[in-house]
Amino acid sequence: MEEAPNKPLLDEKPLPPIEPPSAGFLIQLFVIPLVIVSIIVMVWLMFSWLAHMGSNPQELVRDLRTPNEASWQKANTLAALLSDPDHADLKSDVGMASELAKILDAQLDEENYDETSIRLRMFLCRALGEFKVTVGLPTIVKASTVERDPAEIDVRRTALEALAVLAANNGSEVLTSNEPCMEALKTASRERTDVESEKQARGDLRSTAAYVLGVLGGAEALDRLVILLDDPYTNTRYNAAVGLCRHGDIRATPVLLEMLDPENEESGRGEEYDSGKAWKRLQVINTGIRGAAQLADRHSADEMQKVTEALQRIVDSELATFGKRVRHGIRLNAEEVVQSMTSPSPKSD
Repeated sequence: MEEAPNKPLLDEKPLPPIEPPSAGFLIQLFVIPLVIVSIIVMVWLMFSWLAHMGSNPQELVRDLRTPNEASWQKANTLAALLSDPDHADLKSDVGMASELAKILDAQLDEENYDETSIRLRMFLCRALGEFKVTVGLPTIVKASTVERDPAEIDVRRTALEALAVLAANNGSEVLTSNEPCMEALKTASRERTDVESEKQARGDLRSTAAYVLGVLGGAEALDRLVILLDDPYTNTRYNAAVGLCRHGDIRATPVLLEMLDPENEESGRGEEYDSGKAWKRLQVINTGIRGAAQLADRHSADEMQKVTEALQRIVDSELATFGKRVRHGIRLNAEEVVQSMTSPSPKSD
């Protein structure tokens, strides 16, 4: 029996004839996007060119001698140039550092507390901190102490931060051997106020002073940090503990245990939103884990027993506040430090 021929299930229709693309289509497909991209590139290059106009360091310093509304932006640009590895030679320019110190010194003598003047002083402090010469140290110290209006608290705090950078660039002993510098740091670390609107700023000032003292180290700085472990402001306490850990000072242990506590809600204090509180708690725990590792490098397992137990609690904790990947990372970090603290030291041949 013959098989019936296969029939199409659907009516077959001829395909439309193939025609070459029109010139208009090609323009839409290639030329117009190319024009758009070219415009974007040109705009980017224009802004890049404008951003680099006046970026000559010597010209910036010259312009800062006669301050105006745009001076703080120039000081900011100069600070950025000094921190750029491509301009490392600027850091050793004694003449430039001396000139900037004179400009900042003159600004500190001016009783102007508007936003523009405050910003200018702040960026001048940052610029001076970037140098690998210490000619600007007395002026930075002055900036960290001068306060005739609460607006200058921000200048003082920025000056303290500049001291930490200056220490990193020139060695801590340059600052620890400078009596006015150490006195300024201790004074800032004692700041207190009954004015409610200033409490946050004063606390941040103490916290920054604690950080700088921790960077510097030395008996005088570490003894002051031990006192700051009892500070009511959490950031100050934690910076004091981190500074002590950095130098292997086991007196940090009580506050370090507080930082390592996964149930410690105090560490998120001061943050308005739950996400901010969780983020801050994460930073505190991770910083505490690093601090524990630094202490473990200099102390025996017996001395570190409480810290080891605190780390193990992190490993065993649900850490419900954090996401799955974050929880995993925290546990791994804590477990790694626990293993390094409990593993026997390799015997030397």
